[in-house]
Amino acid sequence: MRWLAAAAAGLTAVGWFAAAFAHAEPERASPGDGAVLNAPPAEVVLVMTQEMARQAGANDIDVYDAGGNEVTREPAVIDPNDRRRLSVRLPADLPPGEYTVRWRTLSADDGDTATGELRFRVDPAAAPSPGRELLKETLLGGGPAAPAGVTGISAAGGSGEVGWVLVAAVGGGLFVVGLGAGVVLSRRGE
Repeated sequence: MRWLAAAAAGLTAVGWFAAAFAHAEPERASPGDGAVLNAPPAEVVLVMTQEMARQAGANDIDVYDAGGNEVTREPAVIDPNDRRRLSVRLPADLPPGEYTVRWRTLSADDGDTATGELRFRVDPAAAPSPGRELLKETLLGGGPAAPAGVTGISAAGGSGEVGWVLVAAVGGGLFVVGLGAGVVLSRRGE
């Protein structure tokens, strides 16, 4: 029974730590990162890991062509029925080529900002591919976890890969501390 209490304390510490350092980052993207499309998409849709704060200019998606020219003509919008869904319409006359999607968010949960980018290609002659639509896995049935190999995502104050290594290391440390606390507390009850 002691080990169960210790494990619960450790998992609680890890969950608290992960929530404290989470950002509103894309969980899903359409088109997916690295997608190859035969026709231009009507819009770019990102479903975030957290709800976004409704603050003018804080959450946006800008799409750029291979020459670095912005092709989006209007700001992105948060879905009024799902504050995790951010989308921007694209021009119907989008020509074939490589496109970079740059996003930024402001989390309603903790006020943290995050930025990143994804890519897709429009090529009528290529074999279509959806790309990587699932960008983040969930941990223990719902919470955000480390990026699933997505390049270009970085939270404010660090790069994606290094930031998640730090989160994992500190989370592991907190788990051990919580485990130890759980053992100590369970022995006091004897």
